[in-house]
Amino acid sequence: MAFKPNEITKDHILKAIEKIEKEAIVLISPTRWNVEINNKKYPPKEVMRYAHEQMNGEKVWEYGGGEGTNKFLKKFDFPILDMTGNPLQEIVNRYKKYIHENGLKEEIYKWKLLGKFQGRPNINNQNFSEEIKDVKFENLIYPVGQGAIKHLAEARTELYRDCFKALFDENLPLLDRIKFFNEETLKIYRQIVPEERFSHHQDERTMSTFLTYHNPNLYTFYKNTFYQKFCDILGIKPKKKNEKYVHYMGLVNEFIDDYIKDDEELIDLVRSQIPSDAFQDTNFKILAQDILYQSLDKQLGANRNYWRIGTKDDTQSYWDYMKTNNLICIGWSDIGDLNEAEVKSKDDIKKLLENEGIYKDKKGVLTRKAGEIFDFYTKVNIGDIILAQDGETVLGIGIVKDEYFFNEKENFAHQKLIEWKVLNPKLKNKEGLQTTVYKLSEITTHHKIDAILNNSDFTKNTINANMKPSLNQILFGPPGSGKTYSTINKALEIVGVDINGKTRTEIKTLFDEKVKENRIVFSTFHQSMSYEDFVEGIKPITSGNDVLYEVQDGIFKNICNSATSNVSVENFDKVYQMLLEKIENETEELLELKTIKEKSFWVGINSNNNLSLYTTAKKNYQGVLTKEKIEAYANGFKTFTGWDGYASGIDNYLKEKLNLKIAPRKDNNNNFVLIIDEINRGNVSAIFGELITLIEEDKRLGKPEALKVTLPYSKKEFGVPSNLFIIGTMNTADRSVEALDTALRRRFSFEEMPPNYELDELRNSIFDFPASSILKSINHRIEKLLDKDHAIGHSYFISKDEVSIVESFYKCIIPLLQEYFFGDYGKIGLVLGKGFVRQKEWDKTSDSFADFDYDNSNDFEERNVFEIIDYRNENHNYSIGTISMTFEKAIKILMKNKVE
Repeated sequence: MAFKPNEITKDHILKAIEKIEKEAIVLISPTRWNVEINNKKYPPKEVMRYAHEQMNGEKVWEYGGGEGTNKFLKKFDFPILDMTGNPLQEIVNRYKKYIHENGLKEEIYKWKLLGKFQGRPNINNQNFSEEIKDVKFENLIYPVGQGAIKHLAEARTELYRDCFKALFDENLPLLDRIKFFNEETLKIYRQIVPEERFSHHQDERTMSTFLTYHNPNLYTFYKNTFYQKFCDILGIKPKKKNEKYVHYMGLVNEFIDDYIKDDEELIDLVRSQIPSDAFQDTNFKILAQDILYQSLDKQLGANRNYWRIGTKDDTQSYWDYMKTNNLICIGWSDIGDLNEAEVKSKDDIKKLLENEGIYKDKKGVLTRKAGEIFDFYTKVNIGDIILAQDGETVLGIGIVKDEYFFNEKENFAHQKLIEWKVLNPKLKNKEGLQTTVYKLSEITTHHKIDAILNNSDFTKNTINANMKPSLNQILFGPPGSGKTYSTINKALEIVGVDINGKTRTEIKTLFDEKVKENRIVFSTFHQSMSYEDFVEGIKPITSGNDVLYEVQDGIFKNICNSATSNVSVENFDKVYQMLLEKIENETEELLELKTIKEKSFWVGINSNNNLSLYTTAKKNYQGVLTKEKIEAYANGFKTFTGWDGYASGIDNYLKEKLNLKIAPRKDNNNNFVLIIDEINRGNVSAIFGELITLIEEDKRLGKPEALKVTLPYSKKEFGVPSNLFIIGTMNTADRSVEALDTALRRRFSFEEMPPNYELDELRNSIFDFPASSILKSINHRIEKLLDKDHAIGHSYFISKDEVSIVESFYKCIIPLLQEYFFGDYGKIGLVLGKGFVRQKEWDKTSDSFADFDYDNSNDFEERNVFEIIDYRNENHNYSIGTISMTFEKAIKILMKNKVE
């Protein structure tokens, strides 16, 4: 028989549906398309498979998903439905964005391994035991699974070979092969290791790896973790043990047909990353797995979680074992392999604990510990951050690299692979003490961890105590905590200026000098800031009555250009002014200059004091050379494409006739700093564009992984120098760190700047209380009502006399509270007390509402209205009981002190 799709009729399709319904056949779920027949939805390929069976008895369908299949149903007017709201396209888009920014450097090993070991293990190799040992599976199979493979190959070589022959036999259904291999290898393993509870680890992940190595054109790698998440996304129920991989392969093939094979951008992007000696993956099976793994397991574009993992039981520490083997692990080994038990909920864990008599008569402890084990099993995900702790002491910080497995030979048998990033950090954590598995919620701890990870040029064992400043850092904190103030100090230190012992006025003078030298650039992001302002864009310029458009460099590109130059122009402004005067003194207000080939051209002055260019004997107008570009050209940058001859003519004139001074940079410190105030107020992805990748430390110019991009307007190659430091500030009252663009968070280190209550300026006060105590009381209440991100900064209380502290309250602090609480004066009263907030008195006769029928009008009549007492008004006439109130007395009430 042969595949004959064109002979299928509408009647065949309807009979196929009748059979599916009558026999209650379970169909492979679609990933994108449905066909509607008799008011029910079905997977198109499955329908056509059974329709083909009705046509000639052969249940096959060789076309892919999408239009390849849908067209056969459309011709009979069956509606084809795109499953709206399906997030799989978003997963693909997120993956493409990630590969654009990061490449395949962390996962390319899969394609390389298949390029080397495709077609193996060779079941015909005379020495099958050595054949198995020679194939490198790396982390594609659990470490304990690899140990079991070698054990089986050595002890039962031929029986094990027979299992592989069955597994690779394409004449048999895949489901039968999976079940046979699992059951037969278990029998063999029981002959070797008779202990009943020991697993043989020949699970579906292991079998998927064998199948993929043997034939990567038909199969791909599998993990239970992202298979479960894949099913969740599709809204379908995962299959049982030994049925999962077959189901997964059906879903993967649908995913390829619907989302991958026609996405030329995706395919070209990935192929550009795969070297010639690696597996080329023309059927996209490995690509599909990588998209699912990286998006669902490695959590591309998602927020990672932070966990505390204990390292000891009542008698023994397992930290050395974890550290040496790159593992996190927990006890309760008696309950066995959670994968084998097919655990789905915390209640399943409780039953396993109860069956072993663990926590008998301690229901509270039983429930709590079951939750911890379940969290370790299902919620500690690949990409999450781990603090391995002994009490408060953090022993190591690492990133989860793989899914759960059970190593029955260890007392801490529930395990996950981890990459330890920092060992013995200077960090304590009090969250989750007395708990083995605990999700850390304290955002300050998150930031401390991120700062350690992002700042570390660490060895495997310790952090360098003398770490250089991070190339990319963000100072974050509530308003008034000194973020912008601190950027000045940090920037000066980075460019090599010693500020020790300097007054603030002196520091600001030094800062202004560095800004004038273009060593430090200060900018502020806002909602209208664009790529064209920041990197480069086409901007209009006027020349006489004409409006011209040219590519102009933005803030970021300008300072990058300065940072890559090893010379500096010392007197450009003075010399350029001399040039303008020289032109004005010419009879025609045109100055004749020469190119390096002695060809004449002329320059004049336009309305913006830029140079107009004229060429040929007729002095034809050609365009504009801006002052900024002429200065950049003098600094060694090729800023004029096609006009280099004219630019060099102007440059030579400035140097030879007007004494423009060019000199090598004098100081040893060649660092530059870009300060971006309010970085969270701009659309970072749009402003940085493709350069968000280039700011990473290892992508900077001169680094081994250096990258350049071709800019969209100038069409020139561009890279970011490694001597440019970026300091951002963000106000947490506007936006939390978690809400920042993921790409930004990943590339910056974060330094928290909370209110500083220890400043000398806050120790004294014009009142009976130190200003620091007043500030602490206000912030403690704000944190209770909102969170610590909305605290009040110390700058509102520094160096305030009686008049200025009153003004600060009414112009800064109270407006902030009104903004924070959306005008809820009851909450403002809870923060400031009844000395600042009072209930308005209403004359219900004169102030009643107009005559109108409204059901809730009586409720409004009884509604309390509050107002802020303004002590700046001498006629405020506010008293509490018999006490006439003042601002100082209101402060006493704020501090819960007695007022007389």
